[in-house]
Amino acid sequence: MEKRIVFLNALPLNSIQLKKFTVSCSRDIDIKELIETSKKYINYIRHESTIKALNELLKIDLKPSSELYNYTIGDVLVIVTLKRPVRGQEVEVKIEDLDVVVCMVE
Repeated sequence: MEKRIVFLNALPLNSIQLKKFTVSCSRDIDIKELIETSKKYINYIRHESTIKALNELLKIDLKPSSELYNYTIGDVLVIVTLKRPVRGQEVEVKIEDLDVVVCMVE
């Protein structure tokens, strides 16, 4: 089974239904290379400007989504947040504004 690359704006621990699990995360993984390892990816980020920046960076076609994520064994989680969040304002996000962390659940 091909692994899914899952884009999230946070790590929702309540989405992982396993009784015991370990999450290992890294900022050192090249997400461009990661995307090339699987053509099966799903997005749970709804912020349009963030999606636009990711699409530009990765040359893919993510659509904003307000769906709730549920972990599936084997998912590779790509957590995308702003390096410096701005509360209460709509901001135009550039690639360099993003903090990207890749997480694996074991």
